[in-house]
Amino acid sequence: MKKYILLSVIAVTTIITVLFVINSTTEDLSEIALKRQQHKEFLDNSPFKDTRNLSKEKRKKLSLPPNAYNEREWELTMNPTLGIPTPFLVESTTPSLYTTLGAPGNNTTPWQERGPLNTGGRTRVVFFDPTDVGANNGDGVDYNRVFAGGVGGGLWINNDITSATSSWSIIPGIAGDLSVNAYALDPNDSSTFYIGTGEQYAQGAAIGNGVYKTTDGGSTWSQVNIQPAGSGTVSGGGSLFKSGLFTVNDIAIRDVNGTSEIYVGVGSTFYAAPNGNIANPSNILGAQNAGLYRSVDDGATWTRIENPALSFSFSGLTFYVSPNDFEIGADNTLFMGSIASPGIGQGGGRIYSSTDGTNWTLDQFIASTDRVELATSPTNANLIYAAVDAAAGADLYISTDKLTTITALNEPNDADNSISATDFTRGQAFYDLVIETDPTNDQIIYAGGIDLHRSANGGNNWNQISKWSENPNLNGLNVPFIHADVHALTFRPGLNNEAIIGSDGGVSYANSLSGALSSPNAIANRNNGYNVTQFYYGDIADTDVADGDDFAGGTQDNGSQLTNDAPANGLTPFFDPIGGDGAYTNIDKDGNYVVLSVTGQTHLYADYPIPPGSTINSLFGTGSLYAISQGSGGDFINVAELDENLDVFFANGATFNGGANGILVCALGPNAASCNTITNALISSSRPTAMKVSPFTITSTKLFLGTIDSRLIMVDNANTASPVWTEITGSQFLGSVSDIEFGATEQEILITMHNYGVDSVWYSTDGGTTWASKEGNLPDIPVKAILKNPLLAEEVIIGTEEGIYVTGDFNSASPTWTQTNNGMTSVKVVDLDLRVSDNTILASTHGRGMFTGQFNTLGFEESQISQNNIKLFPTINNGTINLVSGTALDNAQVTIYNLSGQEVYNEMMNLSSQQQSISLTQPASGIYIVNIKSGGYDQSLKMIIE
Repeated sequence: MKKYILLSVIAVTTIITVLFVINSTTEDLSEIALKRQQHKEFLDNSPFKDTRNLSKEKRKKLSLPPNAYNEREWELTMNPTLGIPTPFLVESTTPSLYTTLGAPGNNTTPWQERGPLNTGGRTRVVFFDPTDVGANNGDGVDYNRVFAGGVGGGLWINNDITSATSSWSIIPGIAGDLSVNAYALDPNDSSTFYIGTGEQYAQGAAIGNGVYKTTDGGSTWSQVNIQPAGSGTVSGGGSLFKSGLFTVNDIAIRDVNGTSEIYVGVGSTFYAAPNGNIANPSNILGAQNAGLYRSVDDGATWTRIENPALSFSFSGLTFYVSPNDFEIGADNTLFMGSIASPGIGQGGGRIYSSTDGTNWTLDQFIASTDRVELATSPTNANLIYAAVDAAAGADLYISTDKLTTITALNEPNDADNSISATDFTRGQAFYDLVIETDPTNDQIIYAGGIDLHRSANGGNNWNQISKWSENPNLNGLNVPFIHADVHALTFRPGLNNEAIIGSDGGVSYANSLSGALSSPNAIANRNNGYNVTQFYYGDIADTDVADGDDFAGGTQDNGSQLTNDAPANGLTPFFDPIGGDGAYTNIDKDGNYVVLSVTGQTHLYADYPIPPGSTINSLFGTGSLYAISQGSGGDFINVAELDENLDVFFANGATFNGGANGILVCALGPNAASCNTITNALISSSRPTAMKVSPFTITSTKLFLGTIDSRLIMVDNANTASPVWTEITGSQFLGSVSDIEFGATEQEILITMHNYGVDSVWYSTDGGTTWASKEGNLPDIPVKAILKNPLLAEEVIIGTEEGIYVTGDFNSASPTWTQTNNGMTSVKVVDLDLRVSDNTILASTHGRGMFTGQFNTLGFEESQISQNNIKLFPTINNGTINLVSGTALDNAQVTIYNLSGQEVYNEMMNLSSQQQSISLTQPASGIYIVNIKSGGYDQSLKMIIE
């Protein structure tokens, strides 16, 4: 069963009781039935029930992120007993206990990164390497090496951003799925800089864990020990306020007579809708710990500044304003723009200043506004610009008297016909809002939202210098392309007309910002190898293997990504013919067509292969693409499945207007689809969250459905007018089904659950008559996908919130699971697909693109012998073991962990053919992992203590 950390919370006794109840292994049916009913009530009263089907335009008007995926994830991953997702209850695990099994991801057969090579992802941090100058520049060119941070894809480096062929590399030593949201450079030490993690603007979708620091120019990083000020977890106003540093909005470092004063703006985030329609308590992360933190000793100690001007009250509790943006004036005055605390709605629209860092003055409060971005003049201490998220969209302001007064500025008028002339962010100022001044000329300012704009006269007039599409009126604009939603702009030191730009599409480089007014080549994408793409689905083609691999997948805001004939290993370019948010994707097993999807019930049929460079308009124009279905029903990223034998497409056909839930069934022809809807009382109030067509029944469709409320349903003859519905739900199932897969026959069924707080893996050997939990020692994390190794009956891999886990003893009552992420990272894996012809696995991640590996026949014992010459004996012992290595390993780090990830032994030793003994003191019985590292050697072995 799952393991929990019991937090010190001020909460109702029943919640604490529940945590013990759900750890019981003797739950009877009535207890499960009660928990299922409670889960259903939580789902029925989801804080997102009134927003999940809104259009992007309506979502923007409510200050909701344009993507409803995160809201659906909130519902799918909620702890069924508590009604909220509970990532904060998860015990930390040791991240690199790689196993040596027949699955990829171990030390000798790592996962291979496949791409996209040329597609980035949401990026809020871009900066030039401050050490890349003079003798340290390495290539004779100053300041062409840059860093970039993906919101869900870690920190990256590019050695020459000016070159279109220069590629990115991920920075080792920090989590590859880290949400990088802020940075600062130490003005007194060019080798020291900081990054802040966690994004406040996306409703808990990108949670961080504080601040990281490097003192060697970015080669190595360590977490900064900032202890949260304020209370621990508390409740109030119908909300649970979880303690911690979950979002860092900005960092600034001010040089005061040679001392670096560091300022960190800590925000908060939440799992609840911002429209107040909350039927169950909302879960707010870090609000009581938010505020302005200050260090004057290089980050060794920290103090939260708790001036009365920075505080406010809510439900009898004291909170502090969340900083959103810091700027330093020409006279070294520190300015701060604020943002409202999520779920509380107070603290936004404020601009503060301080001359000593401890005493702060509220200079301006701009009513009915929230997020505030600032820009200061490099030469005039009295000149400050502000961009704010206002009720009617983005507004711009200027002050020429150091914030004694402020005056509204003219706003850029985006050429896009769908963007209001008075709101260049199209209602998304809470999400994408940038204002910057030229480092030497304070009359040149830049404002970014959907697109990027430039003014050469202090904001009196504006010119658009980028476009995100060829929409009407944009198609006639001769400016560069930058992906929609601009988040960051950083100038190249000493060359102020050059810059790097972060957007939802990754990184762009401007070789001439002024030239972008009339030249489409003045700014260009720089995403070569910057693989931070957030996939929802992924598919690997079953045919045409000899020419290379064909991949397809739906992504966040980067459309449906495809590539044809990719080389066997390494990154390869992808292309997107559709745009927007991609969803379910499947290449027909015969390679004749591909099913693509966008949001909701819009699914498309396209002849395959699609020529690279194709667009949706060109495909429609040639008759090689048609709409299978269109509509706003289903889910934002809709569940679907393809019967590749009979060419029948199935999709969630649920509506949001009170109509019956159903399954869309479409017979696919070469030029059109014939669709109808099937339904049954089993799904009348139960939405499907997983689908699988049995590959063993080929003359008709046998469709398996997993639902949001714990059900598993088998539909025989699903492609006909007379389907037969049978429920095969396990008696102990609890949660929302995330995946359904088969073993060697239709009798072997494996399913997984999305949720926290449940048994996540289930297995049946009799077609669903009986079920066994295969939870074993898994940490309490959502499980998204599962595959059984067809070559090793005992081996199974799963895709989880923390990467890939594998077990080599799946048939045991309590399997042992370990991570197998070598070559990948502990990133969220949303889909696993198997090419059966050669057992190649495609792992699609939400933040690090696609990876492939291969099942083989090499099991644990054989692998242990063949992949290294270290012997551990006896493998079953009382706590005393011996290690022998045929190859000398000097200064080997030997670490032993229990299966909770806790370290029980750690010593350096020289390993050789001479036996080395280790004795543990009073060890508990159980399975242990022995990890041995020496130089590039990294090996983990198992042992059992009786």
